[in-house]
Amino acid sequence: MFFSIILPIYNVEKYLEQCIESILCQSFDDYELILVDDGSKDKSPSICDRYAEKDARIKVIHKENGGLSDARNVGTKLAQGFYIIYIDSDDYVISTSFLNDIYEQIKKTESDLILYKFSKYYDDTKKLADCTFSFDFINTFTNSDELWYELVKRDAYYGMAWIKAFRRKIVEENRIQFEKGLLGEDMDWYFDLVLHSKTISAIDCSYIAYRQRSGSITTTIKLKNLTDFIYILEKWSAKIEQESLSAKKKQALMGALAKYYSNLLITYTRITDPSKKKFKNQIKRLSFLLDYGISARPIQIKKIYRILGFDGVIFLLKMYDRLK
Repeated sequence: MFFSIILPIYNVEKYLEQCIESILCQSFDDYELILVDDGSKDKSPSICDRYAEKDARIKVIHKENGGLSDARNVGTKLAQGFYIIYIDSDDYVISTSFLNDIYEQIKKTESDLILYKFSKYYDDTKKLADCTFSFDFINTFTNSDELWYELVKRDAYYGMAWIKAFRRKIVEENRIQFEKGLLGEDMDWYFDLVLHSKTISAIDCSYIAYRQRSGSITTTIKLKNLTDFIYILEKWSAKIEQESLSAKKKQALMGALAKYYSNLLITYTRITDPSKKKFKNQIKRLSFLLDYGISARPIQIKKIYRILGFDGVIFLLKMYDRLK
């Protein structure tokens, strides 16, 4: 089969049917759908079983709760498709041509990695917002390393696992997995995938409705968000420097880290736990990443950092957050 679509599932009975139905109505049907029930306590397990009984393409795994990373890893081990796609089970696919469009892109480019866009879906208003970045420049670059650089420069480098399709053999041959228990696991995983992907292309269309709901992992910021963020930046800033990469690809990945460092500063301002101050010096030691900035945010923050230092940047970011 061509695609393996993997859904990690945990207590999403309210949204699960919409997600599954948006996949089953695809015009392209050469795929398997792997539903990984990560120890759900609601009706999600029975919903999974009901769909599996109706469609032979659906496989269900019921497992003890191990978190999002573990659920994706378990589903990936079972996958048989040439390409893998992750979809979060509280989101849904917007277009019935989603799989067919990716298939046609792969036939045309034979890329290891295919990127596409998303639109935020606001649960309270039931409205989709336009995507904030563009891939309209993508076809002007034939060199993948130059393309990585442009993606970062144009602020179109996003680490989320659910807006890309990738060749299964890359993650198998290089043993690429999501680190269990890590917040920001997509960011960590994606750097690994980028290192081992030789060819890349993108489709300038939004296919995923990214649901915005209160209480989700992405709207709850805790101290662990901060410590795991620091861990990822320390890990990958050291690793990228050691890797044998072209100058352009190294610039791109360090530029991505510079943007993420800017996001780390924003995360620091939003955490209310006073013990965050213990990590201040650790964060300051990573400020060298701003020197690699090639997109707007790290370049702007670097200018402020030079004049006002760490505390000045944090103060201004707090003020900006309050005014938004």
